[in-house]
Amino acid sequence: MDFLELSKKRFTAKKFDPSKKIPEDDIKKLKEILRLSPSSVNSQPWVFIFGSSDQAKKKIRPAVNDFNWPRTDTCSHFVVIAIRDGLSDKYLEAILDQEIKDGRLLSDQIVKEQRESRKYFVGLRDSAHTTLTWEAKQAYIAMTTLLYGSASLGINSTPIEGFEEETMDKILGLDNYGLKSVLLVTLGYDAADDHNATRPKSRLPLDKIIWEMK
Repeated sequence: MDFLELSKKRFTAKKFDPSKKIPEDDIKKLKEILRLSPSSVNSQPWVFIFGSSDQAKKKIRPAVNDFNWPRTDTCSHFVVIAIRDGLSDKYLEAILDQEIKDGRLLSDQIVKEQRESRKYFVGLRDSAHTTLTWEAKQAYIAMTTLLYGSASLGINSTPIEGFEEETMDKILGLDNYGLKSVLLVTLGYDAADDHNATRPKSRLPLDKIIWEMK
């Protein structure tokens, strides 16, 4: 299936069939898809926390707004997307080291230029708040990658902003790791009575959203 057909068919699941579990091989693929997500200056400011057990679902439930419980209670897996509370020099050097290891940077001069360039763009944010906002934008890229990666495997998904971030951070102990939760995605196979599965997709027409420069 090409990406256009995938985009036409993908929908946001409102609840899942709790009896159907995603095979571990597909979960491994989704984890690799997330690892390969694009980010500004390859900053990769994220951590992805996977959960699937009933215990894990119950653990995060107090952080989730009640109108989203049908998604978290019935899903096969969920993913909490967290970002780093600032990108330290140590973390940026770890990215650089990985790029060298992967053969992306082939000379000392290129390493130097990459270090200076990334540090410059990361440092453009003038406060901790704007840095977190910028990191959250990268998290949305990763989330979108996960949504369509899941669809390509025949897995339904729901992107969720409706949860209390501070409560989620406390439940998962993210403060201990310098992380902050920003997004939640539930994954599984659609329930037979999910009305959203059969509703026609609705988007504004192209002539309302596409402008051609001349």
